[in-house]
Amino acid sequence: MNVAEWQRRLEKYFMVGGVTGNSLIPVLTMESDFGRYVVVRFHGQFVLMDSFFEFFIDTIDKAVKLARLKKLPSEYSTYPLVLHYYITIFRSFRAAENLLKCGYPLDGYALLRDLKDRAIFVGALAHGKTSFQKLLGVLEEQSVTPITDEEYRRITKRRKGEECRVLNEMIRKNSGLPADVRKELEIWENLFHEEVHGSKLTFSIDIGWLQGTQALSLGPVPNDKSVAVYINRASEIGWLYLRTFPFLQLEPNAFGKEWREKWVVLDDSFRIMIQSLTKLGKKIGEVFPALVNAKFTFPEDLHYHE
Repeated sequence: MNVAEWQRRLEKYFMVGGVTGNSLIPVLTMESDFGRYVVVRFHGQFVLMDSFFEFFIDTIDKAVKLARLKKLPSEYSTYPLVLHYYITIFRSFRAAENLLKCGYPLDGYALLRDLKDRAIFVGALAHGKTSFQKLLGVLEEQSVTPITDEEYRRITKRRKGEECRVLNEMIRKNSGLPADVRKELEIWENLFHEEVHGSKLTFSIDIGWLQGTQALSLGPVPNDKSVAVYINRASEIGWLYLRTFPFLQLEPNAFGKEWREKWVVLDDSFRIMIQSLTKLGKKIGEVFPALVNAKFTFPEDLHYHE
């Protein structure tokens, strides 16, 4: 069977009225309707996150321009890789936001699990608790030439070991955080795990049709509970990244006064949003600022270092 035959067979069985996947159209409509609903219903959250993403773009643009203008010191050899790391973070975060707007907030939430880990890694980088090479699992003197399968396994083992060490030192058993804070953060992490492995939150929230409390629907139906799960975690993780942005400066205050003023406004806005969860009886509203104060507070002259 050649490609043309393969395509014609699919069209024969699945094209209706000249459209392939005709039954998908109502689902596409529901996805679009969901997006309009959340933008209106959670307008304040979108103002916050869109401001954050605009600032993220501005930060990357400034970092790239300054890196091109200035000759990177020899001791900053991994700066381009770290900058690229932030760019991939931005794309992953946008992917999660787009899943929210298409009606799949908990699938976006699952993507936040990896973003949560990477936020903690860059926080450790900014504190000098690890190096980018260690996070990659490579040795300082290792070449970029093709590696053997055996060496790849060694790299993977080193990378996973370093990631585990950093997570333990930043938020887990070796962090020095109070026991009640660590316990709440453990719950916070475990809920990410439950959604990533088996979509357990999605399964439990959308099971109402079996109980007769909601209609069966293949397309996304607005559910404020699942949206709230996503937007609360997105705000928390966005705040962690914002705290590390000064690390991308090649020298203290390189991004300028206006950039710093915007950073302060966003920082305060994230804090207000997250602390508001305490009014809903959510302990994370107290615990998360404690984490930020303990592990994501840096000197005002923070800039890139290796």
